[in-house]
Amino acid sequence: MKKTSLLVVAAALLSAGVAQAQNALIDYQGYAWETGGFPPSNAGDELKFVGVIDALDSRFGVNLATNEVTIYVHSLLSTGQVDIGGGVLSIAYNGGDIELYDEAAGTHDYGTNPPNPPATPNSFINGVPFLIGTLSNFFLFFDPSSGQGAYEGDCAFTSGSGLATLNQLNANGYTFGGVLDTNASGGNVPAGYDLQVDGVIEVEVIVGVEESSWGAVKGLYRR
Repeated sequence: MKKTSLLVVAAALLSAGVAQAQNALIDYQGYAWETGGFPPSNAGDELKFVGVIDALDSRFGVNLATNEVTIYVHSLLSTGQVDIGGGVLSIAYNGGDIELYDEAAGTHDYGTNPPNPPATPNSFINGVPFLIGTLSNFFLFFDPSSGQGAYEGDCAFTSGSGLATLNQLNANGYTFGGVLDTNASGGNVPAGYDLQVDGVIEVEVIVGVEESSWGAVKGLYRR
């Protein structure tokens, strides 16, 4: 099977296919890094994300023109990478904590070579807890030759000022997913970070397996 076909299948298992009922609640952009660098992803390596919310469902009642909402994801522990053919990597992660914070002034600072207090992660967790929870069933697919990939996991939120709004949706659950790339694929990744990420938190939908182009799959997570 050709590498492009493998990427289509991998991404389809994550996100492609069923288009109806997708409700993106939160859109974010940021950067990620893994213990010892990525790739490779060795068993026990921890993957972390930091980012800034650039679109938020109006039902949360947060004005992003005056407030900054940040995201910090950590404690995702790699089970080791698996080559699914053609050099495309599949990686499953155990655990995972997801934290979003709301603050009145924008003070986030990515800096370089994280963790790098007081920039990362400190400047992303210094607001009022907005949504705090855990991740599960987290998978990442990555093609080292193109520097591109996709990821997705399930969210379960337990606290924060935005939890009441989520509870009103009566949803079965929420997904945390998106696309990623590296400097090699044209991304603008600060020194010490491994990946640029662009993703969403959305009301959970049934995942289909309809084949689609890699560009179309990425489009599911692009604004």
